[in-house]
This record gives sequence, structure tokens and C-alpha cells, in this order.
Amino acid sequence: MRVASLAAFGAGVDIADRGPVAELYREHQAFVWRNARRLGSADEWVDDAVQEVFLVAARRLSELHADSNVRGWLFAIVFRVVQRMQRDRARYRSRIHRYGQTRQQLHVESPEAQSHAARQLRELLSQLNDARRVIVILVELEGMTSAEVAVLLGIPQGTVDTRLRAARKQLNELMEAQPGFEGEASP
Repeated sequence: MRVASLAAFGAGVDIADRGPVAELYREHQAFVWRNARRLGSADEWVDDAVQEVFLVAARRLSELHADSNVRGWLFAIVFRVVQRMQRDRARYRSRIHRYGQTRQQLHVESPEAQSHAARQLRELLSQLNDARRVIVILVELEGMTSAEVAVLLGIPQGTVDTRLRAARKQLNELMEAQPGFEGEASP
């Protein structure tokens, strides 16, 4: 693909017009995939990394100039995407490990008790509106930060924080209204 045609496309990039982006993908997908693997992407998530690289490239196409080195530009994006994904996965593994240790410390009497707790959680979540439910799931259950959720949902971080506070308050009220609820012990 000629850089001049990419630069012309980037001047008024409309993500809905995927012609030049598709051409960029066809010409450079193998290059991006190879380098994502070389930079440390595991087999399980290399395709996710490649997809993320081209999503970033599509958004940032306006930065590409006629005299730009497309492969160099893409390599820089690959490098940053792989670094971020490695960090995210390391954090996730750490959270899973901590969760596993916590679960070992908790005494659950039976599989029925576990499924009962899961049912209760689903019931509580179902009582939240969609906007609050999505944020609670991503922040509280999936361990994402409010900044990550804001980017993911395309809304301001303040909105995420406000919805999270409201959802927590609503969940607390719902739990307190349940028979046999024992609140957290105070210090």
C-alpha cells in the first residue's frame, strides 16, 4: 500500500469506511502477527493483539504522513499493544492467584452453597439497570479499573465512578433487605 494513499485517507478518517484499513490489514497482517509473537504474545492471545493493533492503527491513521514508514509506525503500535496486554495478563494472573488463596481460606460447606451464592449474585445483578450492571461486572467481578471501563464503554471516567457508587449503594440496600442478611462486622 502506498503511504500517500494512507495519509490521504488519514486526513479524514471515517472508521466506517474500511477500504484503506482493510488494505492496510491485508498488506501488513503477517508482519504484525510475526512481530507480536516475537515481542512475547502467547499463542492464546496473539490474534487478540493483532486485532488490537489494527484497531489502534485505524483510529490513529491520521498521524501517518506521506513520508512515513508504515511498517515502523505499525511496529511501534505492536510494541505498545503487546506490552500493555502482557501487563494486563500479569495483573489478571495475580488477581486470580490472590482470589484462589482467598477461596482456599473460606470454608464452603457444599457445592449447593456455592451455587446458591452464585444464584444470589445473579439475582442481585439482575435488579440493577444495564448501565450499572455492566460497570459492576467489569470493575467488581472482572477487576478492571474505572479508567479502563471508561475507555471500553466510551464514557467519561466520572460517569463510571458515579454509576459504580450508585450500584454499590443499591446492592447494599438490596442485600440488607434480604432475610437473614448479616452486614459486615465493624472494627
